[in-house]
Amino acid sequence: MKAKLGQHFLKDPEALSAIVSAAGVAAGDAVLEIGPGRGALTKPLLDAGARVTAVELDDALAAGLSARFPGAALTVVNEDFLRLDLASLGPGPWRVAGNLPYAVATPILQKLLLWERWTTAALMFQKEVALRAVAGPGGADYGLLALSVRNRADADVVLDLPPGAFTPRPKVDSAVVALQRRASPRVAPDDEAMFWRLARAAFGQRRKMAAGVVASALSRPRAEIEAAFAAAGVAPEARAERVPLEAWAALARSLRG
Repeated sequence: MKAKLGQHFLKDPEALSAIVSAAGVAAGDAVLEIGPGRGALTKPLLDAGARVTAVELDDALAAGLSARFPGAALTVVNEDFLRLDLASLGPGPWRVAGNLPYAVATPILQKLLLWERWTTAALMFQKEVALRAVAGPGGADYGLLALSVRNRADADVVLDLPPGAFTPRPKVDSAVVALQRRASPRVAPDDEAMFWRLARAAFGQRRKMAAGVVASALSRPRAEIEAAFAAAGVAPEARAERVPLEAWAALARSLRG
């Protein structure tokens, strides 16, 4: 993998096994592996009896995968995941696994969340990104990434890994996030545009009271917005990081009209 993508290859056998388990992989499952690299995770996925489609950007690594596992239930797609038409992969349902390159892990996750053909996933992130992805209201980690994840999935950190579990050693800790895709988003499609308008405005000025920021962003009276916050169960002096997704969704419903 090109160094600019920040790929670090996982070598810890117990961690590799844990990722397979966290993704819920069983014999006969269709598994999408993102960023397989040299195939360290590909092997236990195949050993579990999965049919693996591995998406690898690097030409040499993609060729190496095909050579390492001849005749296996493996399809190697030599392409950038962020440019890949996911509809071309087939109907699934898919389980997803991957040790994601740090530099593009968040956009990969965002693309995956919008795809409707996966059920479970186990993905490796830089630990600070993993914590932001699963954060709940009330702390500095909670923000737009956490909202986008919670809207479409249930997610938890299931494994922490030190730099020594990889080669080359990264300068940061890593963590595996297990995700279960929801059958439908928590935010109704009709409310989504307003939901993100409100959330982006409020988290863009997260040190300020969210009601005031929203009132300014919508050019609507502060009293009207505070009334909407109260109806959603949110104190008017609350800052963005204190407002749960369900309350943002309620605010979007009441304010989009």
